[in-house]
Amino acid sequence: MLKNIEITNFRCFEATKISGFKRVNLIGGQNNAGKTALLEAVLLNNCPKSRTIIELKRIRQEASDVEKAMPERAWDSFFLNQDKRTTIKITGTSIQNVSTIVEILVCNSIEILEDEKEARKLMTLISKNEPPSSVLQVRFIQDNQEKSKYTVIATSDGMLCRDVPDYNNLPIIPSFGRLSNKDLTEEYDKARLNDKDEEVLKAFQILDPSIEKVESFSIGEPTLYLVRKERKGRLPLSLFGDAINRVAAIMLKLINNNYKFLLIDEIENGIHYTKQEKFWEHLFQLASELDIQIFATTHSLEMIKAFTETGVSKYPDIGAYFEIARKPRSNSIIGINRDLETLKYAIEHGKGVRGE
Repeated sequence: MLKNIEITNFRCFEATKISGFKRVNLIGGQNNAGKTALLEAVLLNNCPKSRTIIELKRIRQEASDVEKAMPERAWDSFFLNQDKRTTIKITGTSIQNVSTIVEILVCNSIEILEDEKEARKLMTLISKNEPPSSVLQVRFIQDNQEKSKYTVIATSDGMLCRDVPDYNNLPIIPSFGRLSNKDLTEEYDKARLNDKDEEVLKAFQILDPSIEKVESFSIGEPTLYLVRKERKGRLPLSLFGDAINRVAAIMLKLINNNYKFLLIDEIENGIHYTKQEKFWEHLFQLASELDIQIFATTHSLEMIKAFTETGVSKYPDIGAYFEIARKPRSNSIIGINRDLETLKYAIEHGKGVRGE
């Protein structure tokens, strides 16, 4: 599990170190404080591959047509102040004190590809024998040794990388959008195969106790259906609103997780405040049972209260809250690790806990 992270030159982070992560971590702060950027840094530190870069651009909904027209600007959003002359450095330290470093840099020369014959061959085919406009390199270093190196090439024909993106596999859930019926059904069938589908039903019943059964059918497009007590027939999951669909995505990403961590942006979206404490209890329980570390962001004071109550009363040793804020003088970002007992006191006495 990740214990500390140090971020340099990445998005809004000039040089920020955040320490004290635990099993379940909630991150609060004002708009544009850096909460989502922190999740992205955690993802890159744990999955330092070119497909992660492409997935982040997809999640951000960055316009591909603009990138094709100006491939030299494809990486601007990753760098502090869009300054691609710098090197992004993300250093993570595990609870076993193992340090991992991810370096990300831009090179406008083909020289960086000299040892990647496959990439050069594909690049030549895709970019019609033209040199790449911009190359992003991702280096993974552990124990002072380079363990892996990936490149992503931006060309007028699109992105080129050696590893194929798997949009459903990376352990990140953005603040918006839904998984397709097909993707949800496939993930549910995986959970059922591993005898963990009951946990999905339990999560649904937190939001709607009348739900008594989940079924998957592959007649035409694979679809999940829910059966409710004392009501005839089945209804597709898509008709149950944003909360049920979002909880389905969260639970299935958690249960089928191969990375041992899960990132959830704006976890409160769609979940009524009266259900949030029970939902946190379910997440704390599963994170412990499945040995998975959770990082979630929120704007919601109700969600922070629910997290705090659950952590203090039932899981006092595995939860941590981080307030993302800026220093008044330097405007640099800091992450304040708030003890849950202190956090509870601050909330009860009307103190600011969201970067106010």
